[in-house]
Amino acid sequence: MARRGFQDNRLDEVLRQLTATTAQTLNIERVSLWGLCEQRQQLECIDLYELSHDRHSNGFKLQARHYPEYFRALSRGEPIVADDALKHPSTQEFLRDHLLMHGISALINSPIHADGELQGVLSIERVGEHSAWTSVQRLFVHAVASLVSLALLQHELLSREEELRDALNLREALFNGARDAILIADARTGEIIDANPQAEKLFGRRCQELLGALHGELWRRHEAVELRDLCRQIGSKGEIEVLRSAVVADDGTLVPVEISSRLVQLGRGQEIVQGMFRPLGRGSDEG
Repeated sequence: MARRGFQDNRLDEVLRQLTATTAQTLNIERVSLWGLCEQRQQLECIDLYELSHDRHSNGFKLQARHYPEYFRALSRGEPIVADDALKHPSTQEFLRDHLLMHGISALINSPIHADGELQGVLSIERVGEHSAWTSVQRLFVHAVASLVSLALLQHELLSREEELRDALNLREALFNGARDAILIADARTGEIIDANPQAEKLFGRRCQELLGALHGELWRRHEAVELRDLCRQIGSKGEIEVLRSAVVADDGTLVPVEISSRLVQLGRGQEIVQGMFRPLGRGSDEG
């Protein structure tokens, strides 16, 4: 599982596979995963696998107020290794309502971390006579807990990638579906770096023909203003008032427009100007 990764599986399926495989490998009756929630005041069972019944269950909850010593030990982020769970200071709080109820004699609870934070615990519980855990068993449990952390991190990465794709798809839908023509220009050079379909229609040019064109070649004002000066005006106010001007269509005619522009700060100090052009009706050389 470590070699092939978790990308092709849902997180819950991966975790169920991990609990079952751990129980079968160690021949241990109960293996469970718990997640911290409610401001770290509660553990909720994500998956419990019982070997003899070959079944999964979940939803059980443990409240910190009922087991304060255990939660204090868990918060230290170190494994809790109880060769005799009935007498271990961190687990004997579970004596009546958990250990005796299920016949648990020994356990290992290995913390699960993700992004440097304690996220939960992997619990290995032996049913029947208690005996000391071997060093191999301890190392194996630690390795499984590390696999759970890896699964959580990869799941988070995939979720973020999916959110980014959704955001990009939404941006593209809004950009392409806008009623107004939109041009994105490099604030330093004035070169067009993106254009939507309405801009193609307004200027009578395909997007590829617009890309790289200088902003000043496509529109004009009564009072000529260099794009760099325009960017400085935008940068000083955040946004400027709507300008009335005219754009040069592909056939050379002038189309009166309202232009709303704003400066956008990107990473690494890059700045772009987003211009929205709303046609007011075709004119002649006026504008």
